[in-house]
Amino acid sequence: MTLPLTASVVRVPWHTRHGGYDRLLDYLPAGVRVIRPPATGPARSAATLAHRVLARRCPLPFYPPEHFATDLAVLAARGPAHVLYGEEQFWFSRHRTAPTAVTYHQPPAHLAGLLPHAVWQRLAPRADQVIVLAPDQREFFTRYLPQERVHLVPHGIDTDAFTPGGAPPPDGRPLVLTVGWWLRDWPVLHAVHDALHRRHGAGIELAVVTRQAARRRWHPAARVLEGIAEDELIALYRRAAVLLLPLTGASANNALLEALACGTPAVATDTGGIPHYTGTSPGTVLVPPGDPRAAIEAVATVLGEWGTAAHAERRAAARARAEHFSWPRIARQLGSIHALLQGEGR
Repeated sequence: MTLPLTASVVRVPWHTRHGGYDRLLDYLPAGVRVIRPPATGPARSAATLAHRVLARRCPLPFYPPEHFATDLAVLAARGPAHVLYGEEQFWFSRHRTAPTAVTYHQPPAHLAGLLPHAVWQRLAPRADQVIVLAPDQREFFTRYLPQERVHLVPHGIDTDAFTPGGAPPPDGRPLVLTVGWWLRDWPVLHAVHDALHRRHGAGIELAVVTRQAARRRWHPAARVLEGIAEDELIALYRRAAVLLLPLTGASANNALLEALACGTPAVATDTGGIPHYTGTSPGTVLVPPGDPRAAIEAVATVLGEWGTAAHAERRAAARARAEHFSWPRIARQLGSIHALLQGEGR
C-alpha cells in the first residue's frame, strides 16, 4: 500500500495571503496530509513546554515552538513527507525512516553560516531528496549529496492573484517601489532615493513596503509602509513605474515574482538566483551588486520610458516571464519528486 504524502508548513507571517512558498499546498493533489503547528489549546501549550526542553538540542538558529511542533509531527508521520522549510523545520525529523524531501530557501552563503560544515555533513544526507530554488544552492548541496538527489525546482507565484491592472496614467507621478526586508542592500537603496529626489524632486514618488519601518533611517522623501493588506500591495505594484530591488543575496525572491506577475518592470541586483528568475527578459534590468551608480542609471532608463511603447513592452515582458513560474507549473515539477518519494516508500 502506498501511504499518502505528508507536507509540513508554518505560515510565514510576513508573506501575503497569496504569496510565499506555502501557497504550493493549494496546488498539490487531493489527499496530501498537511501538518500545521497547533494554534490554540492544550496542544499548543504542550508544544511550547516541550520546546523549552528539547530545542536546546537543535542548532538551527531560528527554531521557535511552531517549527519545533511541525518538526516532531513530521518525525512521527508515516509514509513519504515533504518539509517545505528545511532551514527551520528539519532537525528531529532527520531521524525518519520513511522517504523525505526537504526544500531549502536561503542562498549558499547564508546556508554555510547557518550550520557548521560538519553538521551539514550529517544533516543533509538524511533527506532522501533535496529541493533548491536556485542553481547556486544546488552547488552547495552536491557537496553533501549525490547530484541525482538534489533538484532545482523554482519558487512559484500565484498568477491569478497577482495580475496587471490597466496601464498607469503617464501624466501622474511615477512611483519607484521597493518591497521586502530580507537581504536588502539598504545603502544602495538610500543612494538611489537620494539621486532620484535630487533629479526629480516632488515629480517622483518613492515608496518602501517593509517589516523594518521603525528599525532604520529612511530617505525623507520616501513613504514607508508596514503591515499593509495584500490588496493595497497589489495596487502599488500595478501603479509602480518600476520595482527597485537592491539585494545583498538571494535564491528566489517573492517581491520580484509578485511585481513581474503584476506587469511591473524591475531593476534588481544580479546576485544568486535572481538571473534564473529574470532570464533575459526586458521586464527586468539587472545591475551589479553594491553598485549604486548602475542602479541609479537603470532606474533612470526605465523612468525615461514611462508612458511610452517601450515601457508597455517591458510591462508585457514582465508578466510573460512571471507566467513561467505559475504555481500549477511548479506543482507539476514537484510532482515528479513526490512520485520518487512514494516509489521509495513502497
